[in-house]
Amino acid sequence: MSQEIKSAAVIGAGTMGAAIAALLANVGLSVLLLDVVPQQLTPEEESNGLTLSDPAVRNRLAQAGFERACRAKPAAFVDHAAEQRITIGNVEDDLAQLAEADWIIEAIIEQLPPKQALMAQIETVRRPDSYVTSNSSGLPMAAIAEGRSPNFKQHFLGTHFFNPPRYLKLLEVIPTAETDADVTQTLAQFGETTLQKGIVYCRDTPNFIGNRLYSFNYSFVVGHALEHGYTIAEVDAVTGPLLGRPKTATFRLLDLIGIDIVTHMTRNLAELIPNDPYRIILQDTQLNRLFNELMQRRWLGNKSGQGFYKKDPDTGERLCLNLQPESLAYRSPGEPIFAAVEAVQTIDDLGERVSTLLSDSWRHDRGAQLVRALLSFEFAYAASCAPDIAYSLKSIDDTMRWGFAHQAGPFEIWDRLGVAETVKMIEAQDIPVAFWVHQMLAAGIDHFYQKDGDQIVACYDWDTKDYRPLKLA
Repeated sequence: MSQEIKSAAVIGAGTMGAAIAALLANVGLSVLLLDVVPQQLTPEEESNGLTLSDPAVRNRLAQAGFERACRAKPAAFVDHAAEQRITIGNVEDDLAQLAEADWIIEAIIEQLPPKQALMAQIETVRRPDSYVTSNSSGLPMAAIAEGRSPNFKQHFLGTHFFNPPRYLKLLEVIPTAETDADVTQTLAQFGETTLQKGIVYCRDTPNFIGNRLYSFNYSFVVGHALEHGYTIAEVDAVTGPLLGRPKTATFRLLDLIGIDIVTHMTRNLAELIPNDPYRIILQDTQLNRLFNELMQRRWLGNKSGQGFYKKDPDTGERLCLNLQPESLAYRSPGEPIFAAVEAVQTIDDLGERVSTLLSDSWRHDRGAQLVRALLSFEFAYAASCAPDIAYSLKSIDDTMRWGFAHQAGPFEIWDRLGVAETVKMIEAQDIPVAFWVHQMLAAGIDHFYQKDGDQIVACYDWDTKDYRPLKLA
């Protein structure tokens, strides 16, 4: 049943769609890049005497996405030869060309009705053996394929790349209950061997694994900062390399992704998970008031020139926002000074560094208190939702390492700190710990991972209540 992948089509030439097209062209595939047909001429097109029927106008959006990918930094294409493997078109004039594609990827607006309508169009022209996937960052895959034929559904699943797709290793693979197992295996193998991705299989739940955890983690940190008076500079000083994470930390990352994108993603998630006991974190009043104000002012982050940070136009100094929504003003961040952070920064080992930071010696240090609060929440939430969103706890850790460039995932760090000891820390923050973790400890299993020397050979399985051997390279 498996079909060799030699050609692809990407529908949606936005930032992600064009970058995915570039990724596929980089490995030798011929790629058709399509977008919608514009409904209005630009002033430049009018001055050049073009009309809405001219191919240059009809293909404008796909062409713009392609050119943006050609200019991208870091580079989306490996070389000029890869650029030449892209063919530009639009979904009205060139839809029939999808019949030539082995793999069709949807990367359009993150709304269910347009995606469903596009799938109906794709079904009219695709080959019965071609693969169709969605790059949705969180919409239910089964819903996207609703109404399609059995053959379509057997060949349909989610393949969620992380931005920029050429550089971030993670590829979330989200089969539905009707996806053929051979199809899932073929695309996952292609992603792993040809695209050199780290594959994480996700359950078809809202926001899958990466964006589900990210939405809650950033919401908790920002809400906690608002409640306890931490500045943006203080939060970013603690939530970056100190914890084995990129320098973008919390607020720089929000600016990088786009405050509008993050806000829409998080609010959509809140509506889709009414039974999540932690849902209230996403509905924090202060948090939402702050983001509403930023959205109204169009302070959306890097793409608008300002968000939580901006540059002083006169001095070039990076300024950061005062976090109180009633007095939003930019100021010099200064150098945050936490004695605990200063004391542990020279410790190279992540586990030892964090363990020292969380020790009783620094119980009254505000930097250490912030770390204690955010790690307690992140660990507890990961354990709470893991059985619903993932097939193994290792999938959670792989997602955070491969998709967000964390040095270690939540269960890896929790293991290094000591599972039982950390449960006490979490519960001291009045945060409950998932029953399966208590069950694991009660059975005498005191680590999430089992090792043979320095090599991890198994991870705890909440279903079998024992270690599950890992596939070793």
